[in-house]
Amino acid sequence: MDQFNGQQDSLNDPAAMTVRVFSDARRAFAGTDTVFLERCAEDAVAALWGDTIKVRSFVPVLALREIREAVAARAAAGATPAGPDRHPAA
Repeated sequence: MDQFNGQQDSLNDPAAMTVRVFSDARRAFAGTDTVFLERCAEDAVAALWGDTIKVRSFVPVLALREIREAVAARAAAGATPAGPDRHPAA
């Protein structure tokens, strides 16, 4: 029940929503650079929070969609999923 209450709290606070989205993104995109995911979560939530959407419960879904697109674009550009500190297998 506490987890549900925490999710409800995130609907009223953009910082809490960013933490929630970042946590979801880390699970969904395991192996991807966490700094990159955190930046994507911050950017996505900030953009959506200021948008005209009226139902804040959709923010995590929409933010993860944006993060998925950013991860795909990064992969298409040739960046390794784990970031610049990792070297691809030879």
